[in-house]
Amino acid sequence: MIATLRGRLRRRFEDRVIVECGGVGYEVFLPPVAMKGLADLDEIELFIHYHATRDQPRPVLIGFTSDLDREFFEKLITVKDIGPMVAARALVAPVAELAAAIARQDERALRQLPGIGPQKAKNIVAQLQAKVSKFALAREGSVDRTGEGPGGAPPAAPADAAAPADLLRAMVWELLVKQLGHRPSEASQLITDAFRRKGDIETPEELFDEIYRGRRP
Repeated sequence: MIATLRGRLRRRFEDRVIVECGGVGYEVFLPPVAMKGLADLDEIELFIHYHATRDQPRPVLIGFTSDLDREFFEKLITVKDIGPMVAARALVAPVAELAAAIARQDERALRQLPGIGPQKAKNIVAQLQAKVSKFALAREGSVDRTGEGPGGAPPAAPADAAAPADLLRAMVWELLVKQLGHRPSEASQLITDAFRRKGDIETPEELFDEIYRGRRP
């Protein structure tokens, strides 16, 4: 199986490229957001999702400019009725923006994506809402580690000095307020309640899981 390709960009089409590696030209389908990221590069490295099935024995290579984008795509294709080509064509915006829309249950935003209708948007939210926090947190500048935190949040210590739990709280608080639209006081309370119910949380994914679990009726 092909996991990565690094080589010369030989040809560029509307939705795919030809990458020459070791004298062999590979045709790689690219999501729109990945195609934009190539700009005018001559040498590229792509992270590859290799797709072949019994019904479609001819392999299809789908390329991404980061391993994180590929990982998000591979979660997206686990959703009912979301196949690899549908998922790839839907990736018209940065993964962090799409993940944030899923986390805040913004089906309207998801319906704006190519090939994603009302039912598929519902399926995406239902199956991925509690699984995308890592991707939403990938947004650049998501945590301010100098001075006082935004909106009156406690100041965050430098990464090499702060306790892991403090950094975890700051990261998730920022996402809840800046990307998911919670009031600062509400975000702080959600985090406090989650740690009260489960004190051994160690990752953003675990913290979001506990927050969502506590909000379910």
